[in-house]
Amino acid sequence: MLFRTIYGCVYLVLFLCVNYACSEFTTILLGSTMVAGVAGGWFDSIKENTYCRYAECCTDHYIPYDVDKLNQSLTEKMFGQPLVKELVNILTAHKKAVKKTTGFNEKALVISLHGWTGVGKNYAATMVADALYKNGMKSKYVKFFMGEKDFGCSNLDVKKKHLISILNETVEKCPKSLIIFDEIEKMCPTILDIIRPMLDHHQTVDGIDYRDSIFIFISNIGGLDIANNLLKLIEDGIKRNEVDFHDFEPIIRKRSYFEGGFKESTIITQHLIDHYVPFLPLEQHHVEMCALQIFRENGIEDPSAEMLSDAMSVITYGPTEDKAIFANSGCKRLTRKVPYVVEKFKPKEDL
Repeated sequence: MLFRTIYGCVYLVLFLCVNYACSEFTTILLGSTMVAGVAGGWFDSIKENTYCRYAECCTDHYIPYDVDKLNQSLTEKMFGQPLVKELVNILTAHKKAVKKTTGFNEKALVISLHGWTGVGKNYAATMVADALYKNGMKSKYVKFFMGEKDFGCSNLDVKKKHLISILNETVEKCPKSLIIFDEIEKMCPTILDIIRPMLDHHQTVDGIDYRDSIFIFISNIGGLDIANNLLKLIEDGIKRNEVDFHDFEPIIRKRSYFEGGFKESTIITQHLIDHYVPFLPLEQHHVEMCALQIFRENGIEDPSAEMLSDAMSVITYGPTEDKAIFANSGCKRLTRKVPYVVEKFKPKEDL
């Protein structure tokens, strides 16, 4: 009887709320109403079956950690990136620790994605968000910061305080949050040192436990080094799909320490990045696979050779004229070029 009364009151409050503007009030009301007569477990259950049916909460329903979905996305839509697929194993291990099936996380998971433009770094980060969170990049537990726009060198102290405030507020509400920093190469040096405690081996920082959270850094730093090293490995007889993390991590770490937001950063020197993931430069057949995927997304299952050639005409190759092997812009320019080609080759009667 008590349960039905509380259940009815909760529904009444929810219907009186407009656009969830009173979500904080609802939470407070639920807590104060039940603290005297309802156990904590009841509160969680009632909240999950009432408020959380209408608004995103930090629950398994909204954060499913669907690594199988990530595996499928990477397999079907990520081309020429054998090491990127290791994100599945990295996040599976993290998931098991979050679920406490294999101990617990001793620190936040920190991943740094490196490579040329157009090789899929942002695409991979989006795939991670879409697999881990029901609302993907739109989840209120996914925060995205971008290079110079958010962390240029002006008003640096204000920006640092603002960053700490956002991170503390987000992770306090949901320890399983995802924080993404893009365009590290365009950030002001030292800015990232302010979050070093959140990435280190601490049970709490400012009273907040960050150990189940995930941080992803994205940058072009080391892109040319990755390309040159891949060429050398291939010349030494190592196949593209046989390379390993240790073939690239030392050169990425060394380059990172001298550029952008990573410049002279304690995040680098104190080894707080768990995985440096190199995105290899794409060869022509990889870019063609990208083009075919984008054609399919635009309703063309089998584009003609002429259409494919037209789409590929914007691709140039490097890293040098005498070693023009890798696409300088990866698949980036195809996202606009392919839809144009589809319209260009439409039969006149379809226009």
